[in-house]
Amino acid sequence: MSELLNVEELVDCSLEARIGPFEPDIVHAVVGICTDAVAATVGPRIFAELETDRRRLPLVAPWVSDLASGLFVLERFGPRQRSSGELLDLLSVSALDESRRTRMAESVDLAASLTLDRVVEQVLGRGACGRDPRANATDAPWLGALTYGYRVHMTLELLRLLPSG
Repeated sequence: MSELLNVEELVDCSLEARIGPFEPDIVHAVVGICTDAVAATVGPRIFAELETDRRRLPLVAPWVSDLASGLFVLERFGPRQRSSGELLDLLSVSALDESRRTRMAESVDLAASLTLDRVVEQVLGRGACGRDPRANATDAPWLGALTYGYRVHMTLELLRLLPSG
């Protein structure tokens, strides 16, 4: 199987700026996992089409960059998924006071609660959120890293929206 994805498409510049560069072997492993995830999700026929026109990838698998972000954060900070407040601490360029951190963490958690079903259903199909989570994890063993990466992405977006200074 060829490498459909490349580093430039998967490494979120704002994430890398906040937590530092990744070793080439880690990047290569993440690219491989993400490529395998896309292949398993879309099937061989659509995967072959994506290989001929990579511009379609964001339309077919818009979640792949979130999967990469989740894998990168798990690699850097260990296998435990951090709470939204901890993510804010890890990814913020300056310290947040406790009340602001709490409000922002609640915003990330609420947004994830309201929208994560779309991500899961993009990967596993309509109705996946109503299935047993263990069945979903069996069908997509990397689903936990994807949903974590989605929260990482939302955290970075919230931090990006903060006024500078």
